[in-house]
Amino acid sequence: MNFREAKIVTRFDYKNLVRSAPGVTFLILYLYVAINLGAWLAEQLRGTATLGGGANVDPEMARQATNSLLVKIVSWFLGGKDEVVRFLVFDRPVAMSAFFLLSLLVMPILVLFLSFNQISGYVSRRSIRYIVPKTGRLELYLGLFASNLLFFSLVSGALTAVMTVGWVLASKDVGTGVVVGYSLQILAAVWLSCIPIIALMSMLAAMTGSPVATVFLGLGTYLVVILAGYFMSAQTEWGKVFYYLLPLEPKYWFAYPSVGHFIGAGALMLLYAAAYLALGWLFLRRRNL
Repeated sequence: MNFREAKIVTRFDYKNLVRSAPGVTFLILYLYVAINLGAWLAEQLRGTATLGGGANVDPEMARQATNSLLVKIVSWFLGGKDEVVRFLVFDRPVAMSAFFLLSLLVMPILVLFLSFNQISGYVSRRSIRYIVPKTGRLELYLGLFASNLLFFSLVSGALTAVMTVGWVLASKDVGTGVVVGYSLQILAAVWLSCIPIIALMSMLAAMTGSPVATVFLGLGTYLVVILAGYFMSAQTEWGKVFYYLLPLEPKYWFAYPSVGHFIGAGALMLLYAAAYLALGWLFLRRRNL
């Protein structure tokens, strides 16, 4: 493994990502979802919601009604785990908690649209024939994974910084330190939960050798695992095992009021990522390029 060559690949592909179709598409989707979701929840923090038919109501009544909605969102995601729900509702701003859980649901799906064109783009265009003699397969494979991770990290970090300012301005009764600290926790959790998805797409790209096949297989796998887990878990508790084929269930451990849960979830995400990358490398090293 030549780290210098992998670093060169990362820099080169990162520059391409900034102006490529996958990069621009991801950036637009990420900005649209995060800003609209964050703006709506910031409005809930201010307690200026409107109830029914556009008729303005007393601000305190609006705040209570909105909080009731946000509590339902938090409870739904965590399956009624009372201790965790109480922590996210009473010890943390409930609107930020709702944003936290919705981000854990949505952001990994958006990453699928960023990272489908990794090694598959070079294989399908046959340009890999001219790159591999100078740069090894492993360096190219890991360098492309790192460039996608770098692009996602910079986008999510910059957007979180902007949204944190909005949260601080919208929070009347919450200290700035609490808001900033919680924002950093949300950023770390979403970032860690997206690493294995980028690695999954690396594996699928190496397996298919086609960007189109990679994106459809990635989305299909994600949806099949979600639906299979939902219907099977409704029949039996063992059905939840489907959620562990991808890191769907463990990512919500980040929201638990325990450092141990956060560290455990982070370690598990990195383990998933390492497993996906290893499987992808097995496919790539055996391909006839």
